Amino acid sequence: MPAVADRIRKVRWERTAFDARFYTRHEDFWPIARAASLFSAHDDWPAVAEYNQLFAGEAPVRFEEAPLKRRRPRGEIDRRELYDARITHDRVVPTRPRMWHDFLNALVWATFPRAKTALHRRQHAAIERWIPPRATQLPNARTREQDALALVDEGGVLLVEGRTMLFGHALYEGHVFGQPAMVSRAVELAGAVDTADEELASMLDDPTRFRSPDTL
Repeated sequence: MPAVADRIRKVRWERTAFDARFYTRHEDFWPIARAASLFSAHDDWPAVAEYNQLFAGEAPVRFEEAPLKRRRPRGEIDRRELYDARITHDRVVPTRPRMWHDFLNALVWATFPRAKTALHRRQHAAIERWIPPRATQLPNARTREQDALALVDEGGVLLVEGRTMLFGHALYEGHVFGQPAMVSRAVELAGAVDTADEELASMLDDPTRFRSPDTL
């Protein structure tokens, strides 16, 4: 849906102001409302370092401000510096400041820490298989497994106890920007809302699941 993606990109730049009460403006924000409420007194964007209060000292990861993009030096790809590698090995989530997409990702981390950990661990393993030895650039096309995992990360919707829980942070971003028409995929859970994080993590750790966007 390229037209929708283009609208989202445009709105990202037009609506950069922080709305501390955003989570009260749509019913679909309910899963991340507790985490979002920690920032309800802010008049402006919290610093990335403040995102770490989401875990109150028990974080599976920490959020660090992502450096400005620089031209990558020529030579072999440094796999340790790739996004999912930083999360898996260093427990660091590179995060862009003053950006809804990354802020909402942090809130999802706080709400589903086990599932997000499992997802990025799985993505890291898929990327390691995808990049040829001594590669100097990333391959042109992702694998079907990578597409499936990215779809869960950005557009996953959990069906649990007759309710829908948004997991994908791009779906939350769409609601913030008033552009909710995003590509999404439903993942049906057998347990309860309170165990959704653990159940989804277990599913993501199963190598037979999420092999393709068509078989989520």
